[in-house]
Amino acid sequence: MSDAAPGPPSDPRPPALTGPLDRALAVLRHMAGAHGATATEIAEVAGTSRSTAYRLAERLTAWGFLALADEPGRWEIGPEALRLGLSVLSRSQVAQAAPELVRHLMELTRETCGVAIPLRDTMVFVHRELGPMPSPATTQLGTTRPIHCTAVGKAWLSGLSEPQLADVLGRLWLRAHTPNTITTVSALERELDLTRRRGWAVDDGELSRSTGSCAAVVFGPDGQPAAAVSVWGPRARIVQRMGRIGPVVASTADALTVRLRRPAQPEHHPMAAEAEAGARDRHVAGG
Repeated sequence: MSDAAPGPPSDPRPPALTGPLDRALAVLRHMAGAHGATATEIAEVAGTSRSTAYRLAERLTAWGFLALADEPGRWEIGPEALRLGLSVLSRSQVAQAAPELVRHLMELTRETCGVAIPLRDTMVFVHRELGPMPSPATTQLGTTRPIHCTAVGKAWLSGLSEPQLADVLGRLWLRAHTPNTITTVSALERELDLTRRRGWAVDDGELSRSTGSCAAVVFGPDGQPAAAVSVWGPRARIVQRMGRIGPVVASTADALTVRLRRPAQPEHHPMAAEAEAGARDRHVAGG
């Protein structure tokens, strides 16, 4: 595989904007990946005049899909759009199976914990448990994170077959977010090999200088990597405790895998209980 990292991915060509509904959907799609927009920016996205864009934003605001931002003259994604997105995430099998296990992981580590699933070469968080320890990172439900420089992303990548991994790495943009970010395919492949042997992935200030995280892959009923369980917090504290946190994260991911593979069984199926006992037995001290 070539060691050169691909450049920024090009978005699929959107449908032609032939009517008001197309323009409204184009605006919502843009807002999902932006930190707000002005009427001028909305006009550019919707392919309309500024006055028409302003009226469109007002209608979307009236329906709750946009909201006025704190900064004058800007709109941001609204509560109805957030509610719609969260309702989709909450129906995920992973999101339904994870809460009890992730809550217990949070109680053991006293750190913020969560579960993320893959979405178009990113990882999106579908469940989160806030820990009592102070943390600089506040990841909201529905937040997306890059795959190549996060523990959840590298954990998920580590579960792919060789052909699947080659396909993903061939199109990823290995963008540098900090000096610690992995930006070559060969270095990422070495990191994934270490992740498989160790049983969990590490983010040592790769996405944010101040944050560290640890994650392990969760497999679905089809045996494919379906999600990743993660613990995160201040970089120095997480890195210092990685040797104790890592095995507990891996046990939690194993327990979630058992639950996902037996969706028709009662919640406390003996095999699930055995896997979950592994997580409970590895108490994390020193936090």
